[in-house]
Amino acid sequence: MEQAEAAIVWQAKHFPQVAASMGVKGGDFLSVTDAWRNDGGVIEWLLDYQNRFADGMDDRVRGAHLISFYSHHLSVAAGAIYLRTGLVPDLRPDRLALRFEPAVPQDRVSPVDNRPSDARRLDFHFEHTLRGEDPALLFHDLFAESFIPVIDALQGRTGLSRVAQWRLVADGLAGAFLEIGAALGEEERAMAAALAIINRAGSPLSSDAVRYTRIGAICGGVPVERLFRLRSGCCLYYRTDGGDFCDVCVLLDDETQKSRLCAHVERSGGR
Repeated sequence: MEQAEAAIVWQAKHFPQVAASMGVKGGDFLSVTDAWRNDGGVIEWLLDYQNRFADGMDDRVRGAHLISFYSHHLSVAAGAIYLRTGLVPDLRPDRLALRFEPAVPQDRVSPVDNRPSDARRLDFHFEHTLRGEDPALLFHDLFAESFIPVIDALQGRTGLSRVAQWRLVADGLAGAFLEIGAALGEEERAMAAALAIINRAGSPLSSDAVRYTRIGAICGGVPVERLFRLRSGCCLYYRTDGGDFCDVCVLLDDETQKSRLCAHVERSGGR
């Protein structure tokens, strides 16, 4: 458990937008099974929160944003432990617990913190970690099982199809692992780990469209490169008021996507 707890401390430093803990559960945590019940208020709370990211969202757009948001956050919390230790957190929906809390606890508010005062984050509580002969398979099976009640609830509440949601779940994992890999200085290992989890035969996560690409550009006369995760699903942002396709959107053709990503690298200087 010490290894996992050390990984959680590391994750809190590098990804404070997500919280995690392990051991004895306290506070107002709910199991994933209970949190995602159709008759519960947690789903409405989480869906309402998505309205902060764009105007003019309908239920399906909010559902797409929520499953992306949730997958990314859980993948950061679980992925940090997995990539740093090789251990797999127990993600079964009756064992994994969560709460939706202020991103900056009131007793830790700092005048230099630039996060909005009403920003919130998901806080995940893991009971313990597991080992397996095939860690990628174990992570896949627990991760997929964890999302079954989430996807069922969102399909019933928003009408967003299960297939569309599974694609966004895979995108969230692939993106989170790339971010963790960058923070560790081990992007190649992290990308390989993500694809080993996602591309399992018969898995609802599996899609040839989930992949990574390296984009190069010249910034200030210096060649720079950046890795991007390409989406297999669509977050539907283009359907919001003033929305557009994301630079990594699956709906863009390859040339348009590459052109937009090159422009992004040039604007950001490769960061």
